[in-house]
Amino acid sequence: MMILYAGIGIALACFIIYVLDRKSKSEPLQWDVAGKLSTIGGLIASGIAFVTSGDIPIAETVAEVAKSVPEEMFVGTPTF
Repeated sequence: MMILYAGIGIALACFIIYVLDRKSKSEPLQWDVAGKLSTIGGLIASGIAFVTSGDIPIAETVAEVAKSVPEEMFVGTPTF
């Protein structure tokens, strides 16, 4: 659930910062740009929260794949 909250919180913060920046420059708000910034900010925050949460053993999975790939490559007798 933390992943969802982090994504929504950062998306909202990105939107607020964008609106404040546009208002301080007296420029009109562009909704498509605001939506893109909020979406990308939320996705990046969710990705970082997912990777750092520790719920899924990513390091163990990567280590397991790193061990199995060379073993599969060098099965049998070399024919030099």
